[in-house]
Amino acid sequence: MENYQNKFCFIVPTLSNIQGLSNLLHILNNFYPDSPVIVVNNNESNELEKYTSNKKVGNKIIILNEQKNVGFAKACNDGAKKAKELFNPKYVIFLNDDVVFNNDWIKKCIEEMENKKWAAVTPVLVRKDNSIENCGYKVLPIGKIRLITDIKSSEKPDGLSATALIMKADIFFRLKGFDEKFFAYLEDVDLFLRIKEENYKFGVCKKIKVKHLGQETSSKMSVKKAYLDFKNWILVISKNWSREELKKNLPEIIIERFRNAWGIAKAILKLN
Repeated sequence: MENYQNKFCFIVPTLSNIQGLSNLLHILNNFYPDSPVIVVNNNESNELEKYTSNKKVGNKIIILNEQKNVGFAKACNDGAKKAKELFNPKYVIFLNDDVVFNNDWIKKCIEEMENKKWAAVTPVLVRKDNSIENCGYKVLPIGKIRLITDIKSSEKPDGLSATALIMKADIFFRLKGFDEKFFAYLEDVDLFLRIKEENYKFGVCKKIKVKHLGQETSSKMSVKKAYLDFKNWILVISKNWSREELKKNLPEIIIERFRNAWGIAKAILKLN
């Protein structure tokens, strides 16, 4: 794949995980020195320029300061727009600042993506202990996801995690990116329901794994995360469920939202 590193741009939203971001930038420089990286800074502090000016980090790094926490969805969209403006890549690659890897997983993912004519692909995501986090997920009619954790499963996912997501840039922009009303969480679920509706194909490259250290930002905002889970599932359902699906599953949907509400209450109680 000749000059394949010039065909993509990394987009890394970040809020407070400075150590994780530093680690990721050095890994990207080791494996993809010719690929630009757009770091979208959701922290009101603008000190990342000073931090990423270290000569050991050699990528073409662009810092996009949002001046406040605009959320994951808008940060990804803004990063993708900046990538299009500056580099016009064929692929946009969204990465959490808490992922690590020790090989060139992108080449294998893109090769499979092109061979199977997919619009989007992820590697297998694994946890710190190397257990499978997910190979995509199924969206249940009650408003819940079930992670696919069997790497040998032939089950087709309904969606892919945005943790380490490669997507064809033209399709991402055609679909107008992530819906920014989600702020954070479930924006990838909504995006892939829209991708499926447009009959685009996508999948998981099971030849390769990326480690997701996980919840580095979420762990610091437990109440807000619980609230966003509650709000965003209502938004996903209202946008993507047909009237017949809603009517058929309404009792279970209500029960599941009560579980979300109880999650908010538990998070609040932990603070007291």
